[in-house]
Parts: sequence; C-alpha cells; structure tokens
Amino acid sequence: MDYAGRLRAVQETMREREIDLMFLPRAANLFYVAGIRRQLEHGTDHNAYGDWLSGGYIGQDGPVQLVAPRMGGGFWVNEAEGKPWVAEPRLILEPIPPLDALRETLTGFGMTTGKRRIALDERAWSQLAMALLALLPEAELVNANEIIAPMRAIKSDEELAVMQRGSDLTDRVFENVLARLQPGVSEYDVAHEIDYQFVTLGAEYTSFETGVFFVAEEMDGGGKTIRSGGKQLQHGDSIMFDFGGLIDGYATDFGRSAFLGEPPAAYLRVHEAVVQAQADAMAAMIAGQCTAAEANRIARQVIADAGYDEGFTHRLGHGIGVTVHEPPFLDGVDETVLQEGMVFTVEPSVVYSGRFGNRIEDMVVVTPDGGQPMGRIERTLFVID
Repeated sequence: MDYAGRLRAVQETMREREIDLMFLPRAANLFYVAGIRRQLEHGTDHNAYGDWLSGGYIGQDGPVQLVAPRMGGGFWVNEAEGKPWVAEPRLILEPIPPLDALRETLTGFGMTTGKRRIALDERAWSQLAMALLALLPEAELVNANEIIAPMRAIKSDEELAVMQRGSDLTDRVFENVLARLQPGVSEYDVAHEIDYQFVTLGAEYTSFETGVFFVAEEMDGGGKTIRSGGKQLQHGDSIMFDFGGLIDGYATDFGRSAFLGEPPAAYLRVHEAVVQAQADAMAAMIAGQCTAAEANRIARQVIADAGYDEGFTHRLGHGIGVTVHEPPFLDGVDETVLQEGMVFTVEPSVVYSGRFGNRIEDMVVVTPDGGQPMGRIERTLFVID
C-alpha cells in the first residue's frame, strides 16, 4: 500500500484547510494513513499509563509522530520500523505527567500558543480534547474523518486485491464449517469453529462477533441480545450465518443460509426473494448512476412484492474496508452517488421471530457495469440432510 502517498494527500488537504495538526489513535484511520496495525480490543477502557494521548500526530509536512505509553511500547517501535514516513516513537515514561508529554509533543510541532486548528479522529478520547483545549485555549477542534473517510471510500487496485484475498479466505471458512452442521450441534459450537478456522487459515482475527443463528418455530430468532447462543440444531431449523475476518488489515463480511431437513416450499420462496433482491440491487449499482438509498429501495421492493416486507427490518448494507462498517451506507437516507471502486456489503434478509430466518450477504464492488460480488460461494440454499 502507498502509505507515504496517503500521508502526503492528507497533509495537502490539511494545508488547504489550514489545519495545523491531526491526531489519529490506534485505530482504522491510523492504519489506513500510516500502516500502523491495530490490536484486538478486549473491552477494557484503560490499559496503560497515558493511553488517552497515544496515537499518531501529523503535521502539515514531515513524518507521523507516534506517541505511546512505555508499557506496550515495543508494539509501536516495531510498527514504526521500516516505515520512513513514521518517526521514531516517543514513549511516555512513568511518572512523567501525560499532560506534560502532550505539551512536549505540541512543542515539537511548533504549537505553543495562538489560534490553531486541530483535527481529531472521531474515536479520540474526550480527555485528549479537553487537554488540548487546556494547553491551547484558542484552538479549534475539527473532525479528521471528514478528510480521511472520502479517501477510504474509494478502494485502489491494491486494496481490492487484498479484499479479494480476504473474501476467498472467508469462502474457505464457510466451506470448512458446513461439515459441522448436524443435529445436536449448538450455535456456540459452530461459531467457535468459524473463529478457529479464521485463525488457522491466516486471518488476524474476526472482524466482528461471529453470528450463527438457528431459527425454529419455538425460538425467538429475531430478538436475541447475543450473536450466538446455546440452541442446539434440530430438524426443521433454518440457519443463518453472519461472520467475517480481518485479513492483511482489511475486513470481510459474509452471509449465507441453510436448512436442516427438507425445507418447506414457503421457505424456498423466501430464499428466492432474498436472492432476487440481492441480484437486482447489485445490477443497479452502476458507478455514477445509482445512490446508496436507491440500491436499498430496489432490494426492499423485491421483498415487499413477495409479501415479506415486515421481515426485512434492517438496511441493505454498508461500506466495508479497513473496518467492517464504514460509510456510505445502503440505507433509506444516504443519497451518496455510488462511485467506481467503492465496496459494500449487500445483505438482504427476511426474519420472522418464532418462524424462520433467511439471509445472504456478499461484499460487492461498484463498477461501470454494476455491482460485482467478491464472494465465490453459490447463493443457493444449503440443505443439510
């Protein structure tokens, strides 16, 4: 990836908008701009001394300056190696007050007084924002995502190649997991196998919490508060998959449906409607001619015409790239015109609590000829004997 080129593009925009400094925490935007990998978060809020100011600081020129706590600092040092567009990390040593470390960082960028414009990532700590205003009372804080999000929305050929590799790996995960579907297996069992397969095949980790859903007449399949539970698979259950992995820093998202036993004709009609909704939406996703909201409307109309509109309760899909959910969104209000190189999930579904569930999901590239799916797995209903 041309990280140095991305950094130059960001800095050029910073100069145009008279932004003196940009801060990106260890998250998707810092990976996108500088190639600093993320680590899987485990639900903890604080982890290390001064972690609220750790991340990448970007001036109008020069390299990215990484600032990080001493504890875990080896990760940052290793990530900076071999990247000439990244300066040697500054590690916060205890008991140096983090506020002093921030003051030193600002001084390094020549920012000690006066009116300054500072762009913060949307995921920056509010503690950092308050500290910046304490040190620079006249500063104006703006949203860094307004600069980076449009860049992330259009994928380069290199990015598309990485995402295709990720899609191919995800297909293999599904193929390997299908053999686990047999009576008595639990949703947890299958979900854990999916997670195991991702790691075994070379993913960094799953890109979101794996979802495996067995929906039967006696179960409330649409009101769950957890992704996968302890329900055991029985004949007559419909099965929905929703999972993805992080491969080379880029996320995947995938979905298919299966049925244990002979599916009734009514369920086959539902599946046909879901497949047709996806196909019609993809066909309409012609670069420069279709909006995100229009693609959503087209898919919804197919399902409504089939009589299942009440079962399609969510948006058609979302942008995907270095994170699994990113704008634009294929929903009812996003009027963004789709552009060549954008990648979306297209994931229509029909779910009726206590009856059945059916979904299909692929990552889809916007082209001048419509949306082209990356997934190679057929979109048939997988019937398990």
